[in-house]
Amino acid sequence: MEHQGENQSREEDSSMEQPGWFKDFVDHYDVDKPQQGEILKGTILSIQESSILLDVGFKRDAIIPGQDLEKVDQEIRQGLAVGDEIFVSVLRTPLGDDDLLVSLHKALSKKTWIKAEELAQGGELIELEVVDQNRGGLLVAYETLRGFIPNSHIPSIRRGMSAQKTGEIKSGLMGKLLPVKAIEVDQKEGRLVFSARVAQKDQKQKRLKEIEVGTVIKSRVVNVVDFGLFVDLEGVDGLVHKSEIDWFRVNKPAKLFKAGDEIEVKVVGVDLEKERVSLSRKALLPNPWHELVEKYNEGDLVDGKVISVLDFGAFVELKEGLQGLVHVSEVGYENIEDPKSAVRKGDLVLVRIMGIDPGRERVSLSMRRVPVSEQMDWMMNLEDAQEGLLVDGGEAEPIAEIIEEIEEVQEDIDKKPVGDEGDLDKPDDKELESLVTDQEESSVEESSKGNLNEETSSEDGESKEK
Repeated sequence: MEHQGENQSREEDSSMEQPGWFKDFVDHYDVDKPQQGEILKGTILSIQESSILLDVGFKRDAIIPGQDLEKVDQEIRQGLAVGDEIFVSVLRTPLGDDDLLVSLHKALSKKTWIKAEELAQGGELIELEVVDQNRGGLLVAYETLRGFIPNSHIPSIRRGMSAQKTGEIKSGLMGKLLPVKAIEVDQKEGRLVFSARVAQKDQKQKRLKEIEVGTVIKSRVVNVVDFGLFVDLEGVDGLVHKSEIDWFRVNKPAKLFKAGDEIEVKVVGVDLEKERVSLSRKALLPNPWHELVEKYNEGDLVDGKVISVLDFGAFVELKEGLQGLVHVSEVGYENIEDPKSAVRKGDLVLVRIMGIDPGRERVSLSMRRVPVSEQMDWMMNLEDAQEGLLVDGGEAEPIAEIIEEIEEVQEDIDKKPVGDEGDLDKPDDKELESLVTDQEESSVEESSKGNLNEETSSEDGESKEK
């Protein structure tokens, strides 16, 4: 036992006599050397003009060289202070007495790539600033990275658009914030692709779900077309069809409104699938049918203007903007088969109210049941009576001749009473709607569809191209 104790004592004495180089080697030896690309967390020890010193938990401190700091955004650099904890990426594995060089720029980029991947997976919408452009699209700033928006994913650029127009649109977007969604993130290939078109579509769907039927909205007109008005609904354009602009017939909306005009409308329909909102201005205006019921009675004589002539009769617009039908059996003072032989579009006529149906918004009129004497008095009081009425697009027919023609048929009218219209081939309600209303709305629908689906068609084409 004594012998063993003496040996241990000698070993302890020997260890105390080891040379200083061995102690320094042990003190500075990194058991786990950091590998290139590894992310380390460090505390800033000092900040110099050309470098930053960090404590990263190893035997040696880490250094961020000046070349790397130049790549870091100035705002981030100015925000650094001694004692701050930051993440850095190892530039190379140190050998021997080499400095442990690390990169703040690469660590920030790697962190941004991770965030971008999470962004793409979550489908989150963000706004990014357009910082540059090239032939293929736009460049946007996403933290420490540069993202790319292809031309096909810029909503205002349509397929087939000229290169000049495309360039003008992209130049106009420089410096602006665009709502986008990440659609491709590949750190290995360095691809970070965003889409403003996908973001716009998502925004539109979200907005459409917020709009409720019956809501009254005050907004502005963004476009005027032949078939109506497009109104801005904060991210979605709603359509006021020309039949919903006013109670009176509107043939040319551009005569009443222009882009930028303020307008109050009511939401009457929302189609999520077709991304359409139907609006009505007429619904917020006083219904002239109510006034018509109070102002007129069956049998009253009123004047109006012929707005269309069909096989079954003529539609006459009254002063209030309402339309009534003069059936073919009630056109003129003698039985006719073709209403166009007696009246033409644009003619001023005196008619008798035969019936008012406010519920169905229908007025039945008759030209035949207006006494000849009333017709002559009315015609004599017209503003252009002395010059003669304009007939057939400009040829003047003197009133005297018209009166003479009326008198020639008067005797026949007195001898033969007007027949019962029940045995005539009058169109029923469905036929009227089919021949008049549906025909016009069908035509308008086709025009509207072409206008509203332009973007959808463009998206489909671009998707195939991609």
